[in-house]
Amino acid sequence: MPDRHPVVSRLKLRRVPRRPVSFTVSPVIFSPGVVATALIVLVLTSACGRQVAVDPPNPSSVSVVDQCGTLVRNLPDNVDGAGRRPTTPVNVGTAAWGEPAIVLRCGVEKPPALSPTSAVVEIAGITWFPEALSAGVLFTTVEWPSKNQPVYVEVAIPDRYESPAAIITDIGTILASY
Repeated sequence: MPDRHPVVSRLKLRRVPRRPVSFTVSPVIFSPGVVATALIVLVLTSACGRQVAVDPPNPSSVSVVDQCGTLVRNLPDNVDGAGRRPTTPVNVGTAAWGEPAIVLRCGVEKPPALSPTSAVVEIAGITWFPEALSAGVLFTTVEWPSKNQPVYVEVAIPDRYESPAAIITDIGTILASY
């Protein structure tokens, strides 16, 4: 017979008598309002829980990665009523909200079309460079957090959203706090 492990040989096993297990089932009555509310919550949370595929940015330095990580962690759970959604691949510089997705990418390259004479807008104290997309608009920060060392943050807003300025205001408020 093979030798037992020293710890196992010191254990003393004893039998424990089995006890019957009983369950009590209480009848639950669901009103139509409770069922409807549960279905609405299920639909809303399942839509908001789906991951959004986002092309991850390639930040230029470790300090940009740190700034973007801090920014994304502090972004609101909702922008203009659209709930936050997870992004894939997971990246410290991305965030998304709503369906269709409003997508934020931090640490992107300077937009090629941005020049000293480009038309820009200031919303919530942040200067943005807007660019028309085929199905929406892309806003990119111009001088955040500083003019000398900008970190470019872009927000893509699909046409479905009636007020891009409200979305940019929600996000810009967080940017302006840095």
